Amino acid sequence: MVIKALCLGLLLAAATGGAGIVAAQGSGANAAATTATATATSPARVLGLDGAPNFRDIGGYTTGDGHHVRWGEVYRSNELSKLTAADAARVDSLHIATVVDLRTDEERSRAPSVWTHEPANVYLSPKPTLAPVMHTILAEAGTPEGARSGLIEFYAHMPDDYRTEYAAMFHRIAAGDLPMVVHCTAGKDRTGVAMALLLTAVGVPRETVVDDYALTEKLVPPAAAAAKAPAPVGGAVPAASPLSQLPEESRRALWRSDPQYIQSALDSMQHEYGSIDAYLERGLGLSRREIRAVRTNMVD
Repeated sequence: MVIKALCLGLLLAAATGGAGIVAAQGSGANAAATTATATATSPARVLGLDGAPNFRDIGGYTTGDGHHVRWGEVYRSNELSKLTAADAARVDSLHIATVVDLRTDEERSRAPSVWTHEPANVYLSPKPTLAPVMHTILAEAGTPEGARSGLIEFYAHMPDDYRTEYAAMFHRIAAGDLPMVVHCTAGKDRTGVAMALLLTAVGVPRETVVDDYALTEKLVPPAAAAAKAPAPVGGAVPAASPLSQLPEESRRALWRSDPQYIQSALDSMQHEYGSIDAYLERGLGLSRREIRAVRTNMVD
């Protein structure tokens, strides 16, 4: 694939709320509960952080062979720059060992993460800016259909465009540098593909992987997000920005976690490499021992 994208990191999106989600329950005002086979003893999937509403645990999902993804090993989130003191204390209690920050240099300088105790192992994406991919997507986003097709195309490139970052994540999981939090600005696009690849790699069925991606939209509905803050990445969009001039329905399409978006990334990976293991080996450079270690460290 031709590598051209950086990533929107748009903000949130569409939940189909469904099969395979063991629990999603938070205590904060921004948390949303979602369903399916929840048990009274299941940990909360959504932590309910006021400053990071998309911070959640990917544990509890059932694999195709009847095992379960371990709770408390990998968390996914939007940016961590707006954590309250209570949020920071809650995150600190998770004893995070590793952070994989998929944001660009530009995003990090604008919205630095808030930590009570910064984890020792912090990986930062080397990408400087999101500007090139934004120009590409905005060129097609004059209609909702154009915005949607632009994102579908963008997602198709992401498994290759973010090979460096995703390899760093998988290598660290294989090494047992856990618990880990993986995040971008919105926790939807870059992080969404990262988590879809990880869940697929440990044997979680496609339907459940798509449900996990779609859960983002329950946490911050796209209509409210597009109306309140049309910027796809942290910070306000200037009034003269092409994004601010888009029709509201186009902005909603950009904010959604349409299942077709994540399907496009997974289908592209499958078409290019043939299997998730081939992607991990040839695309990301993992050894077979590391692939086994990822599964051992992530699944009971």
